[in-house]
Amino acid sequence: MNNSGARSAVRVIRLDEFAPRQAPRPAAPEAAELETEWSSLPPVSWPDPIGSVRSRAPFSELDGGVHAADEQGNEEANEQAEDDGIDLVPGPAMSVQAQPVVAGGKIPRLPNGVVTSWPLRFQGLENEYARLWAINLLWTLLTLGLYLPWARVRSQRYLMRHTKVAGHVLDYHEPPVNLLPRYLMGLGLLLGVSGAWAGGSMLAGMLALSLALAVWPLFVFMSLTHRMAHISWAHRRLAFDAGCQAVYRAMWRPLVGGAAVAWVCMAAVILRHPGSWLAWGVAVSLWLLAMPAFVWTWYLFRQRHLRLGPMHLLWKASRAAVAMMFLRIAVWAMLTTIFSLGVAAMVLAGVLVMRGRLSLSIQSELLLVAALAVCAAVQPYAQARLQNLVWNKSGNRYLRFRSKLSIADFVMLQGKHTLLLLLTLGLYWPWAVIATRRMRTQALTVWSRVDADVLKAHWPAHEFAAPGKMAGSPVRL
Repeated sequence: MNNSGARSAVRVIRLDEFAPRQAPRPAAPEAAELETEWSSLPPVSWPDPIGSVRSRAPFSELDGGVHAADEQGNEEANEQAEDDGIDLVPGPAMSVQAQPVVAGGKIPRLPNGVVTSWPLRFQGLENEYARLWAINLLWTLLTLGLYLPWARVRSQRYLMRHTKVAGHVLDYHEPPVNLLPRYLMGLGLLLGVSGAWAGGSMLAGMLALSLALAVWPLFVFMSLTHRMAHISWAHRRLAFDAGCQAVYRAMWRPLVGGAAVAWVCMAAVILRHPGSWLAWGVAVSLWLLAMPAFVWTWYLFRQRHLRLGPMHLLWKASRAAVAMMFLRIAVWAMLTTIFSLGVAAMVLAGVLVMRGRLSLSIQSELLLVAALAVCAAVQPYAQARLQNLVWNKSGNRYLRFRSKLSIADFVMLQGKHTLLLLLTLGLYWPWAVIATRRMRTQALTVWSRVDADVLKAHWPAHEFAAPGKMAGSPVRL
């Protein structure tokens, strides 16, 4: 009996069983399924990137790691790289030949849409920093303030070197000698303005103040450029790549408004007319109402010019979010003012009952204490709100920042520090600095779609910078 037909059927079945089958392709997630504000870490999918639109490539290609070059030419690749936060222009830290070539200007991402988190850790100790602070204070007093740049560098270096991100510590490399000219210029400007006001001429004082406001963006530019260029992570330096003219364009509105308010105030003092004081009140009100727009413009400019090697950050906070932050700060300031004035009124009533009269000095002291209490409550509240707003809206397609600084805990901590500073006549300062730094730093987390080793591979170490040039600064070709 011939069983060839049965055997052939069996062979067909076996071949069919071992034939390779295509894995089902996962469907691309809908836009509605993604978190618009990325308030919590997504399990698999990545939210819409800041400053860019979702790519229309297939879902498997998006999560595959390296993207293919765009067929429409280098112009679209450059535009997409700008949206991603990738700088295709090689910096002086590496030549054009040494520039890592990544397809389409992309950095390889983690596969399957994996997102890793890098919590920031601060490991500084209060006693160590207290000894450093005491030595800095002693040398600053002995040198009549000339040691201040060295003291600042030593303090910043300690704080940076005890801050760890993704297993690597930060560092601060700025030579103290570089700070000395800026400190001398700032001191000379301060003495010039104070001397002009002390000379008795109001016009000279206002001219000196206007000159100081005109020079202020230059100091901000020098501070940001030098500070960021000398901060490093894993021996990779950061950078601030904006020019001095760009800093002036970002800051001229609030400075001109502040100068106008000061000149109107001087005119009101000279004229001593109710209408002039009304005009000054209107000018101050308009300047304060425009402050949210000023702050939004400045942080939009600053965050977009912070460079992390081949990447720059983007900022996507809206004007409404900044205005809401200022509204909450104003409400909190009103509540704390009412509370402080109520406590001061009760104290004044007690003094009147005990003494039968109230001197002017006691009234001034109580009002001063109430004002200090308001500042001690409002300043940390605004600081916590601003940190959460700035860093929760900063990032790009590869890195995101998350700040979960508790506003109530931070306000209570700063209130405790204020009380202890008053009781110890300022000697509690180093302990306050370390506790504040720890809370603010450990509230930050970096979300990354790139492995740390991959990011370092595309971010050359600063030791390989070209001689005579600053690592991390952009070069326009």
